[in-house]
Amino acid sequence: MDPTALVAALRRHPVTTGVAVVAVLLAVTARIAHAEPDFPHHPPVAWFALALVVAATLLAERTLGQLRTVLIGVGAPLVAVGVTSLAVTVGVAVGEAHAQAASGEPLFAPSAVATALLAAASATMPPARRRRVRAVLWTVVLTLVLFAGHGSDTARALATLAGTAAGALVVRRASRPAPTAPRTDRTVVTEPRSVVVATLVALGAGTLVTLVVPDPDGVLSPFADAMSNRATVLVGVLLVGAACLVRRGRRTGIVLAAGLLVTLSAVLADVFLIEPLQDGFVQWQGLTTDQVEWQVTLLGAWAVPAAVLLAIVVLRGRLVRARFTASATCPETYLGMLREGDAGSLGHMGTWQGNATWTHPDGLGAVAYRVHGDVALTVSDPACAAADRAEVVAAFARACERNGWVPAFTSVHEPVRAILAAEGWASFPVGVESVLDVTTFDLRGKKRQDLRTASNRADREGLRDEWTTLAALDADRRAQVEAICTRWAADRRLPEMGFTLGGFHELDDPDVRLLLAVTAEGRVTAVTSWLPIHEHGTLTGYTLDVMRRGEDGMPGVMEFLIARTALRAREAGLTTISLSGTPLAPHADAGSWVARGSALVARALEPVYGFRSLQRFKEKFGAAHEPLWLVVPSALQAPRVARALTTAYVPGLRPKHLWALRQAHVGAGSSRVGARP
Repeated sequence: MDPTALVAALRRHPVTTGVAVVAVLLAVTARIAHAEPDFPHHPPVAWFALALVVAATLLAERTLGQLRTVLIGVGAPLVAVGVTSLAVTVGVAVGEAHAQAASGEPLFAPSAVATALLAAASATMPPARRRRVRAVLWTVVLTLVLFAGHGSDTARALATLAGTAAGALVVRRASRPAPTAPRTDRTVVTEPRSVVVATLVALGAGTLVTLVVPDPDGVLSPFADAMSNRATVLVGVLLVGAACLVRRGRRTGIVLAAGLLVTLSAVLADVFLIEPLQDGFVQWQGLTTDQVEWQVTLLGAWAVPAAVLLAIVVLRGRLVRARFTASATCPETYLGMLREGDAGSLGHMGTWQGNATWTHPDGLGAVAYRVHGDVALTVSDPACAAADRAEVVAAFARACERNGWVPAFTSVHEPVRAILAAEGWASFPVGVESVLDVTTFDLRGKKRQDLRTASNRADREGLRDEWTTLAALDADRRAQVEAICTRWAADRRLPEMGFTLGGFHELDDPDVRLLLAVTAEGRVTAVTSWLPIHEHGTLTGYTLDVMRRGEDGMPGVMEFLIARTALRAREAGLTTISLSGTPLAPHADAGSWVARGSALVARALEPVYGFRSLQRFKEKFGAAHEPLWLVVPSALQAPRVARALTTAYVPGLRPKHLWALRQAHVGAGSSRVGARP
């Protein structure tokens, strides 16, 4: 490694470097084996704990600063160990059983430093990410307290609590508003599903923990005493599996969890209550403090799974994933919000069949979406005023969580992405929209040569443009338009794409305008459709949707129709036309690996869908490029969302189409070889 780079890294992160050196020294001196009191003689666990300390220190050093990282990383565990030691001393003096068991045990564990720093650093994270990190952190910490029950587990929990408080104090002071600034409060709503899932994970993982920690003494450790080791493993694994299913809103998970909890409650009640009563071992008088505490512990071990079971039965309706039903027609409320709000250039796509509409409880806006699997895919930006956009987006995300869906904001523009990114959501580029300012558009200049050539040729051949709607066409002209659209789809090797890409059905809308290329004989040779763009109740432009050319269509006919639309829009006093989004188009704001992945997929689909060719075609018009984003709560959910997007865009995709795609690549390669001189 370059010494200069090493010195620079040391200057940037001296605290992390020092912690890493200490971790290496512990490993070299073989002291790591006993680093974690819960898992003695388990070097892999100790290695993981020390690696977590280094990672947490690096995160805290970057977000909290070097001095605060040292103070919290050292102070929180010391305070926690001191308080725990005092509690153990007092407990031993009064004869408390758990304190007596903890007496003489090591109270410090390296993982306490990691949990304290993670808890503190989480205060600097966006709200959504902060909630996820703290939920995982506290689930792990409390599980060890309740099941392992060692003194080090209590100290770790207290260190985590101290780190949480310290992080909140640091962030509150750093972000203290000016005296004249208005104060805004955010209400965090915890969904019952999240609580139930965390509880099931804690019960399942804790049951497994009792098999590997020495002398478990937590209040829920008797779980393992009532079952064989095999049964304990089976129950623990099934509870964690049930939690995963409940998290996705599956009814199977609820049934599995309820069945396990019924069985567990019955077994614990039989072992710790019924059998002792029958054998006369239960005494109600003359008990020592230890005996009373032990009986209360046994009662709690039976009552906890019973209470969780009761909660699942009561909340079962809110735990099951909601069914998605598409709207038969677009609601008038959504159309009104679409016209009066600021839904962007792709907003009218939300009116298409197959979508449903969610409306804000206070009527601030609406979101068009459709659900595939357990993913709710929005149709571009919400229909609302720009000032209400953040509230509408947040409320829709909460509604999805209540329904058991993963919200995925699809093909949204930068303002929506920025709102969600501030909350810790992950964003991925999905394409580029080409937007043309028609107030300055004309056919002059070298860059518009292709457009002038197409327009002049159309004039020579007697080709005219006709601005109309589908309903205004007679039966013969309508049949011609339908034939052009359906023939184009039939010629594709793969199914026609949908979702935000319209077809003939989407033309049958009184708000959608058509610009047709019509010959002197009255025959339609090309079709374009244009969706309205409204802003604050005013029509400001149109968005290109369907673009189809007949078999006998003039070369350059699409350039002719789009240029004429731009000129018509300018004459009508409009400001913009959008050439719509190009899926998987190169994205200037994308990360390198994301850009490479998008380029790879675009190259694979090019022979069939021609995304790259479409983008090159749009560049003739000199339009500005606006990025389109897919935004999801977490990058870990990207694979699920990708599957849902594939189903939404290509619902008829089958394995046989992969062979057709390969054949298309072979044909394209042969054409390139044959074209070489």
